[in-house]
Amino acid sequence: MRLILLSLFCFFIFNPSCFSQTEYIEVNSSILKETRRIKIQLPRNYNSNQKEYPVIIVLDGDYMFEPFAGNVDYLSYWEIIPESIVVGINQTGHRDKDGNIDPEDELPATTGADFFEFIGYEVLKYIDDNYRTTPFSIIAGLDYMANFSNFYILKENPLFTGYINLSPDVTPKLPERIKKKLDKIDQKIWYYLATSEHDVPSLKTKAKTLNSHLSICNNPNFNYQYRVFEDADHYSFVADAIPDALLSIFSTYGPISDYEYESKYLNASSPSNVLEDKYLTIQELYAIKVPIRTADFLKTADAIEEKELWEDYQNLSKLARKEKSGTVLYNYFQGRYFEKNGQPKRAIKEYQSAYGLESAGYLNSDVLLGKADELKRTYGY
Repeated sequence: MRLILLSLFCFFIFNPSCFSQTEYIEVNSSILKETRRIKIQLPRNYNSNQKEYPVIIVLDGDYMFEPFAGNVDYLSYWEIIPESIVVGINQTGHRDKDGNIDPEDELPATTGADFFEFIGYEVLKYIDDNYRTTPFSIIAGLDYMANFSNFYILKENPLFTGYINLSPDVTPKLPERIKKKLDKIDQKIWYYLATSEHDVPSLKTKAKTLNSHLSICNNPNFNYQYRVFEDADHYSFVADAIPDALLSIFSTYGPISDYEYESKYLNASSPSNVLEDKYLTIQELYAIKVPIRTADFLKTADAIEEKELWEDYQNLSKLARKEKSGTVLYNYFQGRYFEKNGQPKRAIKEYQSAYGLESAGYLNSDVLLGKADELKRTYGY
């Protein structure tokens, strides 16, 4: 037993790819004229591939980084959201001056303007120069710094694609400014706004005011979600809001949900086309190329079976040959097509051709050979 435990200990010590990796970096800022610390969590398998990843910038990283990093690691492990690089900017002792704004024009001023540029020109540049990143990036903040994050939307070309605002301490002019910007924006923007039932009253009111402006924005490029968490206060709601925000922004990325299946796949004349469009959309929205998941292939097959759209198995089999070559999926879909179109001999041949191929979900070569034997018995071959 001791030998086994020692072996496991050595395995985890010398195989860091088993875990997400956190790095602590000292950034010598020429803009702030001081050294600031940032935390960076890399995806679990970052060092064993050449993939590129979205970036999530977390303000108040001294206490907000770990909740975001943990949720990203967990949700991406189950492929519900994409693996991402999480960056926390520590602001202990700097928060007030980092978020400084001019009281009249309500825009970052002096030290606030410097911090604004520090994130855009030094932190993001450092991440892009030293890690493999996609153009998709998110910024997240709570109350005072959540308000500050919104100023990046007002740039001619917004710096971030996604904005997570948790109980933002919104300045009076901001809601109308953001609304005007988002009404005309020609790039995709995701915006998540949340407060709680027992939030600080003034902050809850400000969140509701901001929502009243954003909820009437009809620009199709603007993807918006607003939440009010019950039975929670200003601090406790954050634990629920973080995963909810990530799920909202990356809603298209995850495997086919029950709602998606019922609303799209069961109402389509070609479920396989819906599947193909889903993954093209993921690539377009998040700048990530994701192979079609085995579970989504099988879910699409369920829709074909339920709607008896047997011809669509032809297109699904083509996708399987492209995406899952070496597995039994292609032969299974082809076999079902021939079986349901009155060509049992060809179906048998396809099922038998799966011998020795890799399994895919609940399907393996034994299952397909069993289907071939069943057809033989049925038709007396």
